[in-house]
Amino acid sequence: MKEINQIIHLTESIDILKSIIKNGFYTSYAKETFNGKNILIPMISFSNILFRDIGKNEVVDYGKYGIVFDRDTIIKKFDLNPVFYVKNESDLETTFKTNFENSIIPQTLKVAKDFYTDCNCEKFTDHININPISNEVKDLLNTLDKNVNDDFINSLKTIFENYFVNSLKQMLVLKPYTVENKSSETKIAYNEREWRKSYFELNFISEFTPKGEINKEFQKWINTSKPHYTEKYVQKFDLSDVKLIYVENENEVKDLNNFIKLNFLNQSIHIKTLSECIEIENAI
Repeated sequence: MKEINQIIHLTESIDILKSIIKNGFYTSYAKETFNGKNILIPMISFSNILFRDIGKNEVVDYGKYGIVFDRDTIIKKFDLNPVFYVKNESDLETTFKTNFENSIIPQTLKVAKDFYTDCNCEKFTDHININPISNEVKDLLNTLDKNVNDDFINSLKTIFENYFVNSLKQMLVLKPYTVENKSSETKIAYNEREWRKSYFELNFISEFTPKGEINKEFQKWINTSKPHYTEKYVQKFDLSDVKLIYVENENEVKDLNNFIKLNFLNQSIHIKTLSECIEIENAI
């Protein structure tokens, strides 16, 4: 069985390509939609695909330029994770996000206890406005009172903190099976065989707050041009890590060779046009 032993980062222009070669990969937020709800996920994205799968009307159409790495080597060096594709509008699609949301509120149990201490009230959830919140979490909050042991609260908090971290890691590598491109055409995202570099200290960002209001953080990033992080969360690499770079035409091969000579003394790299890469691949 033949394996696709390369991973490619695709980009839209030779200027962006030069920036990546010189500075490394910058992290940006990408919008994903789960169960009709938009979220922003921070990532650097790669695809484990063949050259013939790149281009208009092909599997991947994210630009005519790319940096190619050996799959197994760069997965280890960059600590990449394969994307977990979930079927749209399925139970599994909602499970990950629900688990994440349910893990947040129980970490505030001490706040709930303090509330009961200062207020002669029966149900904590009658005085908070959090949506969504599961019945199980509601019951947990409402069973507290000012006499609950602090050690017990801290134990629960630790459990849910671990639950939160694990759920966050899962959310950052999720993708719907089908997506809409910029032209509102439905594409099978599963075919892209995506791998991601994730920084797990960065959270995903929901379009709406728990109160149902527009999330200002979401609006900020969705209206900010990429890349979003140019100092922190940058994935560096050496030219020796690169298997191949492809460009659109022969003139750009010469241009990029000159750029590398100027910025990286005594170093060189294989540069070809995408059409040449496809021809070589088809001949194998």
